[in-house]
Amino acid sequence: MDLTKLIVIAVASALGVLLLRQVKPELAIIVGLVGTILIFLMVVNGLTKIIGSINGIVAQTGLATELFASILKIVGIGYLCEIAASICQEAGAKAVADMVILGGKVIIMVLAIPIIQALVDVVLGVLPNG
Repeated sequence: MDLTKLIVIAVASALGVLLLRQVKPELAIIVGLVGTILIFLMVVNGLTKIIGSINGIVAQTGLATELFASILKIVGIGYLCEIAASICQEAGAKAVADMVILGGKVIIMVLAIPIIQALVDVVLGVLPNG
């Protein structure tokens, strides 16, 4: 991932949105979406490296891969909800953006329950009986 390209795309998108918002607001939203998609595509390569590293850690520790998969899903949901909420806010739909964030938090909590249960199981297994 080239930081310079990422910054150039981000600044160009932001300036395009700023300039078009005055003249053609509907085009400003499209320019913002295109910039967001381009940056996301640039970041995907870095994400695959992170996932590969986490898979290596899982293999070394012997811990349940389901727990790490849930953690990756939680992180992904957080990022995607943040991006979706930002796009909604940019379009002037703050209430929709707030609901996207709320929905993401609920989904994250649902995915976190098995992780919390596994942590409780480990703690209970370490504690002496009685």
